[in-house]
Amino acid sequence: MLRHHFTILLSLWSALGMAQMHQPVFSNLQGGALIQALQDTYRPNNLLSYGDARDTLYRNIDARNDTLYCVYTGYSVYLPPGADPTTAAFENGTGINTEHTYPRAKGAEAPTPEADMHHLFPTRALVNAARNNFPFTDIPPNQVNAWYYLDQEQSNTPGSNIELYSRVGDQVFEPRDDHKGDVARAMFYFYTVYQQEANAADPAFFAQQRATLCQWHSADPVSEKEWERTHGIAPYQEGKPNPFVLDCTVADRCYCEGIIPPCTPPVSTETAASVRVSARIFPQPARGQAYLEISLPEAAVISVKLYRAQGQEVLHLPGNFYTAGKHQIKIALPQEAGVYFCRLQWEKGAQKGGKTLKVATF
Repeated sequence: MLRHHFTILLSLWSALGMAQMHQPVFSNLQGGALIQALQDTYRPNNLLSYGDARDTLYRNIDARNDTLYCVYTGYSVYLPPGADPTTAAFENGTGINTEHTYPRAKGAEAPTPEADMHHLFPTRALVNAARNNFPFTDIPPNQVNAWYYLDQEQSNTPGSNIELYSRVGDQVFEPRDDHKGDVARAMFYFYTVYQQEANAADPAFFAQQRATLCQWHSADPVSEKEWERTHGIAPYQEGKPNPFVLDCTVADRCYCEGIIPPCTPPVSTETAASVRVSARIFPQPARGQAYLEISLPEAAVISVKLYRAQGQEVLHLPGNFYTAGKHQIKIALPQEAGVYFCRLQWEKGAQKGGKTLKVATF
């Protein structure tokens, strides 16, 4: 009989961080010393393959209720449960493709930079092509060649909701307003951890956008969605989030001094203590099924999902109410050997959090 064993490695993030959305990063460093420390600490050495990264991003990170949204336009596609996420999203070229915020031609080549999910986003295929390898900037309305929103494209300036449109000009691109900060922090991340690759491809590319990116970082601070996203990606990338999301002062200390006012890290106004959940899976190794043991300091709603590394969901235990104390949740393990990720999520009122457990067969 072929036996499949599972070992579990935990990568954790806390609801406390979500309440404040700030985690200090090398507070005593700046300039070149800080950039070197970020390279040494946050550059991942082992990533998913590009195909697995796209599937994981689409299914596990960016999908909401099995629907994937273009970050540039709000255009959406439905991902049927069990279907290959990348194929389903692409819709034979009319749907959603993967945007390399830092273009492949400018340094994001295979194997590692290409598959780093911290700078990959789902975008409508047509708009992805329109962005091309163009740098980001603010484009005056009278210099816009095309405006993009949902599945629409127009040459005339929109009469309303102009902030919802992405736009392309003469070899430049401007995303919709609510994605500008995300773009800036993805660009800062890539140029920092893959600086050698970026400069080898085009040493002027980042420099020509630096001031714009600093302004976007300041004008569009980290949202809860962006905070959750970087911590959702981290377990697939050696537990390493994007440090420019963790600490708003990192951009100031690396690239933005004298361009924008110094960032003031957010301070939590929450008075209630955040829910801290400890968890383990046993036995180890496990075969056929295992038990997820959780310890709750107070009552919360708990849900569990199990995914293949490629992104397909293989188990979903909907949210159930659990009282304070220890509980055991039975997890049915797939028969196929491979790598799986178990996602534990909890909610207590407005407070939310999660843990991701990496499950490997051998």
